[in-house]
Amino acid sequence: MKTVCYNFVHYMYRPKEDQIFWNFLFSALFTVVLATAMWILYRAQGGFPSSVPVFDAVLMSFAAFRITRLIIYDKITLWFRNFFPEGGGLRGTICDLLACPWCVGFWGALAVSWFYFMFPWAWYVILFLALAGIGSLLQVTANLIGWKAEQLKRTTERL
Repeated sequence: MKTVCYNFVHYMYRPKEDQIFWNFLFSALFTVVLATAMWILYRAQGGFPSSVPVFDAVLMSFAAFRITRLIIYDKITLWFRNFFPEGGGLRGTICDLLACPWCVGFWGALAVSWFYFMFPWAWYVILFLALAGIGSLLQVTANLIGWKAEQLKRTTERL
C-alpha cells in the first residue's frame, strides 16, 4: 500500500544512505540551477543587477510566498503532489521536498527573482502573484482569528 505525499508527511522508514544520496543530488542540482541562472542573467544583462527597489523586493517576497503556498498546500496542485508517494528513492525525496515550505520557497524565490531580472513583462506576473499572496495571507489570518474566537467562545460557554 502506497501512501500519498501530502503537506503533512508521515515519514516512513527510509535507509539513511538512500536519503543522504538523494538529498545530496538535489542540493547539487539546486546549486547547478542557481549557477546557470546567474550565468544566463550575467550574459543577458552584461553584469549583475546592483539594486532592487524596496517595493519590488516586497512584491517578489509575496510572489514567492504565493508560489510556495500554491505548491505545498493548495488543493489545485494535489494532483501533482500525488505523483510522488512517500517512501524511498527519487520519488520519496521529491515528496519530502514538496512537503517542505522552506525548500519550495528557495526554488520559488529563485524563479521569481530570475524572471524579474530577465524579462520586463515578468513584473506584471509578479504583481499578480504578490496580490494573490497578500490575499492568501489575509485569508489565513482571518481563519486564525475566527478559530481563536470560536475556541474562546466554547471555553466561556463551559464556565
